[in-house]
Amino acid sequence: MDNQIASVGNIDSDKIFDDIEHHFRISAGPGAGKTHWLVNHIKQVLHRSERLGKCRKIACITYTNTGVEIIQNRLGSSANQVDVSTIHSFLYRHIIKPYMHFIADEFGFNTAKLDGHDDFIVSKGKCLQWLKEHQNSSLIKKEINNNQLHGLYITGLIEWLSTISCKFDDKDGLYFYFKKKLSIHNYRKEALKALQKYPNIFVDQPIKFKAIYWRDGIMHHDDVLFFSFKIIEKYPFVLDIVRAKFPYFFVDEFQDSNPIQVEILRKIGQSETVVGIIGDKAQSIFGFQGAEAEQFEQFTLAGIKDYIICNNRRSTRQIIDFLNHVRSDLTQQGQDDFYGNKPIIYVGDRLEIISHIKNELGNEILTTLSWKNITANALKKETESKDLNDELLDDFFNKYDNNSSRYRLVVPCIKAIELCREKKIKEALKELKRYFGSDNEGKKCALELLFAMNSHYDKYYDDTLMTFYQTLKSCSGISGLSGFKSGKPKDFYDNTSYKNLALCVNIVEDQSNNITIHKSKGNEFDNVLLVLENEKDISFIISPKLDSEESRLKYVAISRAIKNLYISVPAIHKKELNQLQQLEIVEVIKC
Repeated sequence: MDNQIASVGNIDSDKIFDDIEHHFRISAGPGAGKTHWLVNHIKQVLHRSERLGKCRKIACITYTNTGVEIIQNRLGSSANQVDVSTIHSFLYRHIIKPYMHFIADEFGFNTAKLDGHDDFIVSKGKCLQWLKEHQNSSLIKKEINNNQLHGLYITGLIEWLSTISCKFDDKDGLYFYFKKKLSIHNYRKEALKALQKYPNIFVDQPIKFKAIYWRDGIMHHDDVLFFSFKIIEKYPFVLDIVRAKFPYFFVDEFQDSNPIQVEILRKIGQSETVVGIIGDKAQSIFGFQGAEAEQFEQFTLAGIKDYIICNNRRSTRQIIDFLNHVRSDLTQQGQDDFYGNKPIIYVGDRLEIISHIKNELGNEILTTLSWKNITANALKKETESKDLNDELLDDFFNKYDNNSSRYRLVVPCIKAIELCREKKIKEALKELKRYFGSDNEGKKCALELLFAMNSHYDKYYDDTLMTFYQTLKSCSGISGLSGFKSGKPKDFYDNTSYKNLALCVNIVEDQSNNITIHKSKGNEFDNVLLVLENEKDISFIISPKLDSEESRLKYVAISRAIKNLYISVPAIHKKELNQLQQLEIVEVIKC
């Protein structure tokens, strides 16, 4: 076959392997055609393999559900012999569901109630149950009265408990831990006495809190990794079954994998199953989820072969020249006949810059990419975001209104309304479920309130939070929602715009033209504007380095562009301006 390769080294995204029976690592930069290569390789394996037969399949793991759909669509009818899924979905179906009962008693997990896996959302009820069973429960009851516990402490505890995650210890054992220290602040002096007297009064083993969910059969995403590892550690024959079912195991976007996923994959590849990983260390931007940039290069299996795809099938030659300037360890080659304009750095007001670019583009779509969620939302609403506080929702209870009955309804309702406006109805109802419950009556109340509040949206969106709250009281019909006495909460509701809180809402899987850089991963757009927050952010061009996640984020953003790339920065000093103007690969325009 003319397009086969037999040696390790640089390859083209259209090349395929003659030898399909070896572990491999494909390092490929943005726009290299990783998915294109992977789909062709899967088809090649399906065509040539003598180990598949009628029952065995190829496992193909990718990072998002969107990625799953893309690969399935490109495989077409071949998808019947390929299990394309996210890692959590794969592990749940092939390890958790059939074998969880092996270790259920050890961890007190109620497998009779197990029904899928979900996000880790800490409820007030589970928090109170944990306090009731806490090793210091008698001391907590003695030192903190119920009103303080339910009102002043509960939200701080919920926020702290929500940081529970899972990782390896020094001996490669898994354990749950708190990502952050307990921080309960801004409470009245009398409520702080217990913490001052007993600073560790609430400290407990995180696994004891998780156990409250487990005995109700509730499994979270982190739990899928934890229990999958525990099962194969204690019952290695499960690995043999997985290998028997999947003689080939390919992972796309490997640099975004959690270390637990990496270790499970390494164990799978130690015998019989051929493992192939595809990724790019320079596009590792999910450190907050446990991903480590180094693990892509450090992953090893006996006989693994390395390949590099240096092509860029996505962008114009001018954009590729810019990418090569920002990145020193990989020089990409573009398509010979795909030329365009130099990337442009605009200096000035971002809304004016966007208006100017849109006029230049005419009917073409401009996609803005921002680091902060609040910036993306503000651009969506054509609002300037420089004076907005992106922590308003997070700090709502601790800093502005510590009335728990109001907080428990107001914040989920704001989130639900904004999600609904973006046609995320399922996610919107999930937010309101925190208040109304998940039974049929709760779902009905949530849906009715969501419909009513949306019908009055124009009334409160540009008005105060107090107007929103009065509308909420009227639409919900919930008795007992408290009013306001003079003081800090009333001042906050009277002087804060609903819009300022609404802009803090995180829109899951946002499909709009104004999104965060993280949400752009795996996508490409004809015309991209990277929105920088301040002048220092331009340093990734003047002094390029990709040794931090912040720099890699900007690299990912500029690499999404196909035809035109723009960058906006509010201001720039003369020295930096001169340095940029000396670069032949970019144009600088002051607005």
